[in-house]
Amino acid sequence: MVEIYYTYDAVSSEDFIRNILTRYYRIKDPVICKSINGKPYIPGRTVHFNLTHSKGLTALAVTKKRVGLDCERLDGKPRPAVLQRFTAREKGEISTSADFYVHWTARESYIKYYGEALAALWRKVEFYGGKIYRSGKEEEVRITQVQLDNYVFSICGDFTKAAFKRVNANGQPPQK
Repeated sequence: MVEIYYTYDAVSSEDFIRNILTRYYRIKDPVICKSINGKPYIPGRTVHFNLTHSKGLTALAVTKKRVGLDCERLDGKPRPAVLQRFTAREKGEISTSADFYVHWTARESYIKYYGEALAALWRKVEFYGGKIYRSGKEEEVRITQVQLDNYVFSICGDFTKAAFKRVNANGQPPQK
């Protein structure tokens, strides 16, 4: 299971990570390090997490296994320069803005899963028929996609369930 904490409040990435890890995982004053490609982690801990932002939303996936997370708001416009870099098979599945962002977030969550640089893997990755391919070979990793509040979330990892929890900037449930 992967837990996705998300907020519409303005918050810095590191503050949001710290707030969630302290409140829900009892990690006091977590020291957040970053890999050479910018993937955040906490040395010596078995908790894995990945952060994403999109047009007023910040979301954090937290789990015991490696995870990649990306989200995009579905009412954006496809980016022609990016669209032309998709493969012919992918382009055949993209007929709307929502389709574009489904493919975009799937690719990006996969790249974030491995902690790689977008530029290094973009041309080697394809999302087609709901599966990820790298250099033409189907990958065994799963992409789970969820649409929520006009956003598409793509979660890369070995998960069968995802729990979404809306919180405010300091990690508390929003006031009703």
